[in-house]
Amino acid sequence: MGGAQASADAMEVLRAAFGCGEALAGTIAALGRGATHGRGAVLWPRGEEGEAASLLTEGRAIELAYGREGATLVFHTIAPGEFFGDLAGSGADHSGAQVEALGEGAALHFAASVMVRLMESYPTVALAMARHLSARIAAMRRRMVETALLSATGRIAAELLRLAKSGEGTIRPVPVFSELALQVQSTRETVSRTVSSLEKRGILKRVEGGLALVAPHRLEELVY
Repeated sequence: MGGAQASADAMEVLRAAFGCGEALAGTIAALGRGATHGRGAVLWPRGEEGEAASLLTEGRAIELAYGREGATLVFHTIAPGEFFGDLAGSGADHSGAQVEALGEGAALHFAASVMVRLMESYPTVALAMARHLSARIAAMRRRMVETALLSATGRIAAELLRLAKSGEGTIRPVPVFSELALQVQSTRETVSRTVSSLEKRGILKRVEGGLALVAPHRLEELVY
């Protein structure tokens, strides 16, 4: 990537993201630029570098916008294998939103014209991007509903359920409370109190390297 061979882990993420074989994954990787980044780095927009679409291959990131008074609006948390940026190459205004790294990681960055050419040339790539955009819209719709209709406790419970589901009942590693608060539009103190209360009530339990969801039905009752 960008003159260097992609790591085995990055290639595995790329193949899974595009649903393609090794040959096409190699072609895609050669057209992008791989780069590492640190915590807090702004990953998008890419400014004058001309790279508009990216695939996160390592670490986690968040798409959000800042208000004039310091308020934040979170759109999506991005995990390895997910895309961000101007995926369709439209050049549309991003309305003040940006993508920031939540920790150290790596991404594969593409010029907008390259991503468009890949979608035109390979149906597998076009289908992968369509599925990704559909999933992103569904996730944003869910987040809007939760922000508008749920209490802070309900939003925290809903996010913990999602994290536990993706981890087959255990959240690993233990969530960083400040990051979780940002995702659910709450405060670190509220998240800390809520998680502590859930542990005391036997709904969550600390295990090695994570949090185990002991009573999913009881956590579900807190959502609404």
